[in-house]
Amino acid sequence: MIYDIHTHYWNMSDVNAEVISSAKQAGGVHSPFYMTSGMHLKETAAVDRAVVFGLRGREMNIPNDTVKAQVDRAPDRLVFFTSVNPSEDDFMEELERTHQDMGARGIKLGPIYQGVHPLDKRYREIYSYALNHSLPIITHMATTFSRGVPLDYARPLYMDEVAIDYPDLKIVLAHLGHPWIGETIAVIRRNPNLYTDISALYYRPWQFYNAMQLLVEYGTWKKALFGSDFPFTTPVASLAGIRNVNHLVEGTCLPRIPGEVIEGIIHADSFRLLGIE
Repeated sequence: MIYDIHTHYWNMSDVNAEVISSAKQAGGVHSPFYMTSGMHLKETAAVDRAVVFGLRGREMNIPNDTVKAQVDRAPDRLVFFTSVNPSEDDFMEELERTHQDMGARGIKLGPIYQGVHPLDKRYREIYSYALNHSLPIITHMATTFSRGVPLDYARPLYMDEVAIDYPDLKIVLAHLGHPWIGETIAVIRRNPNLYTDISALYYRPWQFYNAMQLLVEYGTWKKALFGSDFPFTTPVASLAGIRNVNHLVEGTCLPRIPGEVIEGIIHADSFRLLGIE
């Protein structure tokens, strides 16, 4: 089984020009935002199951109803995660509605997109609800093209304190926390309830190789989960990129990433680990 725990969905009418402009100016993102329902269904069919979420933040406010409608087109293989924005007045009502009425199986957060520090008391309300209802959290703790919020809000280190305060809450730190990859590995290594995903990394091959090597050296690769970050890349391209990680070091003395590590991450039983079977 292959699980993709990181796919986005939105209608193009929900994506404003400011977001696209920020992404283009940051560089390194290739035609990232365009998608249709058919594209999402086709690309996610390359894996056995996939988590799907939108994002509610300062620059993007994807309705959770839009995401749930997409999941309902293939409920046998797609799983709905709600996104809630603690800067909105009714964020807890939205969390309760999307969980209790719409059946959300987890929560997507993004402090750097939402303009709220990850240790803010409003996030703690979300953490407490998630813990009480056994909902895993996927949170964007990495750099991004988005502007206007201190980059510090995206530091993986802050989730160390959250993990200590909520030791039974399952949390995934997205994108291996790049560029703070070593920091992410240190945090997930010491907290049994923290994981990371390797989405949106393979197309920076030197960074990705070093990240994989650090996972091996620290013995934390079993806590790294597969994700694609569709539509910024696809599951097929992501799987190929991961399996090609050693191409960069062919003919050198640099150590290769063991095949068991590569396939172990690809075939990680993510849904069981996060309790969303």
